[in-house]
Amino acid sequence: MKHALLILFIIPAYLFPQTNSKKVFLDKNSPLSEKSITAIATDAAGLNWIGTLEGLICYNGQRWVTLNTKNSKLPSDKILCVEIENNIKYIGTTEGLLVIKNNDWEVFTTTNSNLPSNKIRKIKINKGVVWLATSAGLVRYKNDFEVILSKAKNSIIDDDFITLSIDNNEMIWVGTNNGLYSFKDDIWRIFTTQNSQLPNNNIWNIVVDGEGKKWIGTKNGLVAITDEGWQLFNKKNSLLESNHINSIVCDDYDRIWVSTEKGVISYDGDSWEKQKTKICKKEVITSLFIDAFDNKWICTLNNIILFNTEGIEFKNNITIEDNVIVSR
Repeated sequence: MKHALLILFIIPAYLFPQTNSKKVFLDKNSPLSEKSITAIATDAAGLNWIGTLEGLICYNGQRWVTLNTKNSKLPSDKILCVEIENNIKYIGTTEGLLVIKNNDWEVFTTTNSNLPSNKIRKIKINKGVVWLATSAGLVRYKNDFEVILSKAKNSIIDDDFITLSIDNNEMIWVGTNNGLYSFKDDIWRIFTTQNSQLPNNNIWNIVVDGEGKKWIGTKNGLVAITDEGWQLFNKKNSLLESNHINSIVCDDYDRIWVSTEKGVISYDGDSWEKQKTKICKKEVITSLFIDAFDNKWICTLNNIILFNTEGIEFKNNITIEDNVIVSR
């Protein structure tokens, strides 16, 4: 029997601006400090859905609510990715895909669908089609699941996909620890250090900016791919303090933000800028995310730093109350 739990966020409808450009989440003021954040997405009501390896956390700027396998239909507490489109939440875990639509929670796994793997690492949506990067292939989802690119179907070297993005020409880009793949119209191509300017075959991040430029984060540097060619950024020709790229995001101003364990830098299309986001020099940065309000979530080993040069803000645009219906 399905049960439902109503979680209320009772707050008046207005923006929650904070004039400070920086806010730190510690043990005392959030449940995040000791959790590994894997994804952040914002829904139409202004609620941030934060994926961690210890559950899913909802945050509206005032209140935190933690969802897990004990109090919801989440198939696993290890959340790997979150994507929201038309207020439908797609949550990828290590044990299947959770889809939340109109407060109805439905879980898809290898046992009840054509998913090739329960490990869903990345989700992107393009023109109503949901694309899933799984540990056993690239999957297309629209009413049903279809494996598009995999070892069995295409004889590719590696179908354990880590990251995924789609460019302005609807070319799909997926990364593995053995190279970068592009895919469109049933034609695929692999890029490695042997046939391209990739500095390393470990592809951990792919972001497409507003101009269609592909930004590829690797274990040994950052690559930008345009129609004119490939451009490599590393410690020698940029402000990167490490070539080990752990995160890339694109903000509302089409600036690229790149994080390594030693710091965060941004690129506005002309020049690099070092961002003063860390609390102390010894802090080790593990990842970087951005929400719909252009707040940058900088995760370190000790805390979460919320950073926004325009001032940190959150929004709740529902007149009386915001709520989450949890199926369990």
